[in-house]
Amino acid sequence: MNSLDVSVTPDHYSNLQQFSQKASFYCALGFAFFIPISTMLMNLFLFFTLVFVLVSGTLKEHWKMAWNNPVARAGILLFLLFIAGTIWSTVNYSEALRGLKKYNELWYIALLIPLFNSEMRKQLGINTFLASMTFILVIVYSIYFGLFAQPQILIAEDLIITISVDGGFKSRITPNILMSFAVFIFAPRALLQTGITRVFYATLFTASFYYALFISTGTTGQILTVGLFALLLIQHLKWKSIAIIPLLLAIIFAYSQYNTSTSINLAIDKILGGIEHDGGTASQRREFVDNSLYLIQKNPWLGSGTGSVSQRYSEIPTDRIRTAITTNPHNEYAATALQLGLAGVIGLLLLFATQYIQSQQISSLEHRYLAQGLIALVMVASLGNSVLLDSGEGHFWAFFVAILFASNNQSSAQS
Repeated sequence: MNSLDVSVTPDHYSNLQQFSQKASFYCALGFAFFIPISTMLMNLFLFFTLVFVLVSGTLKEHWKMAWNNPVARAGILLFLLFIAGTIWSTVNYSEALRGLKKYNELWYIALLIPLFNSEMRKQLGINTFLASMTFILVIVYSIYFGLFAQPQILIAEDLIITISVDGGFKSRITPNILMSFAVFIFAPRALLQTGITRVFYATLFTASFYYALFISTGTTGQILTVGLFALLLIQHLKWKSIAIIPLLLAIIFAYSQYNTSTSINLAIDKILGGIEHDGGTASQRREFVDNSLYLIQKNPWLGSGTGSVSQRYSEIPTDRIRTAITTNPHNEYAATALQLGLAGVIGLLLLFATQYIQSQQISSLEHRYLAQGLIALVMVASLGNSVLLDSGEGHFWAFFVAILFASNNQSSAQS
């Protein structure tokens, strides 16, 4: 009886490499789709993206392409600074490593950028995100109009996720920040397309715009929606005036809703008046920033080390806490300064500056405008949220940085 030949031939290995190269890209798309839906599935697809990159046999080329990309390199260097911050961290090593993990998005850019090296792959990535946000809109409006009751998903015996009108599958903050960027993508597509495609994107723009401003109560997302809308007008002022009319009508409509929409009324009051609603978000964020500045003064140059935010906030005198006790300053600049001092803030700003400089070299006008919008989004959102510390926003940012700043002409084994 002949023995079964189980040897691995060069052809088998080559087929495995080709499969892994394709699978890493499609896992990256799965990662993007689940960012606003499920943290568990998002992380699972990201894990398999990494696994397939490692077994694809192209790790050396992958790393070389990432390092040669200025934006990916800036992200890696900032992450290395966070690694260095574990050395002088005032917390124990295990807690410092937990803090370091929250900034993994900085090296995820290097993981993802070589996967989006063609226009087709970039469009697939953007459309995957839009498909996810469209799915959120369908679910939210189905509940909003009473087509079915507010559903609950049983994850474990003591863990039930309730899908809400306000935030979909997650809290109200993350989905509305992501929805503001979806509005930014839907609007120009609605104006530039024709026929049924224009109707399709116009419908999605209207639904996402109304959700972001009048259904969701996420103040950061509402501010970003208005801000990105203004940027959109600036970017496209050279268009024929007829093309801007729908956008202007939307702004007029938003303004007219001020007196009838509770969520937008409250948001505008917070912005213009800085009022305190029973210790609500606006007053809390101001207090968090004030206390952050108080703590930063003690270690202004290099901070207290990676992962030290919680410990530092526990040192705040009780007479300085008026609204809430927190371990998150809800401000990315403050969180970075607390851990890495002025050096960290400079590193963060250099990362944003590198993105802006590189955005000027993007040949696709659509992608150049989207890159500018992404930079504006994360810089503004970082004033009221710890964007890199927060899982959903941070992963969304890393994914779109990879798409928009990947070079189309780089030779890649992932092609």
